Amino acid sequence: MSVGSGYWIRFIASIVLTTFAALIVFILLYPVFYAVLSSLVRGQILVTDPTQIMRSGLSLEHYVKAISDPRFVSATGLSLLVALTNIVFALLVITPAAYAFSRFKFTGRDAMLVAYLVLNQVGGGFGVASVIALYVMLLKLNQIGIPVIGNPVVLAAIYTAGAVPFQTWMVKNYLDALPREIDESAFIDGAGWRQIIFDVVLPASKPTMVVIALFAFMGAWGEFIIANFLRVETLAAYVYETATGQTIFWSDFAARTILFALPIIVIYVFTQRYIGEAMRYGAGKA
Repeated sequence: MSVGSGYWIRFIASIVLTTFAALIVFILLYPVFYAVLSSLVRGQILVTDPTQIMRSGLSLEHYVKAISDPRFVSATGLSLLVALTNIVFALLVITPAAYAFSRFKFTGRDAMLVAYLVLNQVGGGFGVASVIALYVMLLKLNQIGIPVIGNPVVLAAIYTAGAVPFQTWMVKNYLDALPREIDESAFIDGAGWRQIIFDVVLPASKPTMVVIALFAFMGAWGEFIIANFLRVETLAAYVYETATGQTIFWSDFAARTILFALPIIVIYVFTQRYIGEAMRYGAGKA
């Protein structure tokens, strides 16, 4: 094969791959584009044709209506509380667990890691059954006087428990790549286990800690099924409720959806560098 023909093969391949990537991006952004148009059009219109914008005109009335709605504001605050609490719980639970799996040898270690991996992969009907069983258990706890229904802290704890298998594996593999000399030096200097984990290992694992926080925030922010079961009106639960009635005000719903998605988009834009690094060194080795 000549040098010239090899160049043209690479050139054509790059054009095909670029076109394919552009097509995927278009397919992904197509519904977002129409959601944005529906949120900006005057009146309650589900935009299916951009020419509808020219006939009806543009307005921010639906965004103003959303942020002026006391339920929307309350649900946003509650979602922030649940998401931030979930981040704290995740860091406090997952970091020590991953450190133990990475640094120590103990009875049942391998079996627990396999169980974590299985739980991380199993979904579908098993996941639905577990949610129903969880709800029944929480109802029984509420009946004996333990205030779990309507409790945002309990909701955050449930989210953390669901994230433990995957994120423990991810952080463990990242910690495996860290030199053990870091721990040993801190131990020789008189540091305790808490100091080693949270003052030495955690700062050295900044990328994966950012990923834990991001996943914890995204998981708590976007989930609505368990939130509905627990009767905690998070923003996701509120937005879902507004789309299940007999009458749906599509432009208002589109505006609420866009506002709901903005925090995740902004956070992801500013943390994607850490996500790439953590995935490359951590989850990529799983």
